Amino acid sequence: MALLLAGALAGCEAEPPPAAPAEAPEAEDTPRPPRGGGARRCESGSDDPSQIALFVESADRDLAGAIAGLEALVGEHPGSATARVRLGELLLRDGAPQRARPFFERALALHDEGCTLGPRDRWAAREGIAHAHAMAGDYAAAIPLLRGSLAEHPDATPTRYNLACALCRTGDLDGCERELTRALRTEDAVPDFLVDQRRPPGHYRRAMEIDPDLAPLRADRARLERVRATR
Repeated sequence: MALLLAGALAGCEAEPPPAAPAEAPEAEDTPRPPRGGGARRCESGSDDPSQIALFVESADRDLAGAIAGLEALVGEHPGSATARVRLGELLLRDGAPQRARPFFERALALHDEGCTLGPRDRWAAREGIAHAHAMAGDYAAAIPLLRGSLAEHPDATPTRYNLACALCRTGDLDGCERELTRALRTEDAVPDFLVDQRRPPGHYRRAMEIDPDLAPLRADRARLERVRATR
């Protein structure tokens, strides 16, 4: 599966991610009570301090420091759905899927409460939860999340490719073949908000030949040849 990193999906994983170190018990993202008595947490959108971008930009130099900074922002801004998406992405990069998942989940809950996310970040939160499950080895839990995302954005080819990977990992080779074939046919068709995720011609064709998640499909020569013949 492609890995969610700091607001954008990286290319398909050619090698399985390294084993994550033992993690502390899963943290809960428990929002603080709104300030000012019963004041609404959000009026029209996510409460996003400008420091979010600064911490994300610093992650390449100091990932641990960026995570700590975003954790502080999350505590100070209970209505920032965006900060939670960014923190979840960095935690996935750090190999901590169980820590990441609650922040994605809370971001989506805040969106429903009025702290609205843009379509890109809402897609990223759903994708992030699916990746967190997959990184923990629970591909079955990722499948309904990816299908739900595709129901809203059927042209999101990265999501469809990831669904094919998850189906392959759970032994559903029929579903894997179907979704991978659709991904190859719609390689250039992505929603406008995912235009930066448009891959070079042949990207997914090359990826499927080496992606470890698709090894069961490649072991079935007849299926592999049918997928290779997709036009």
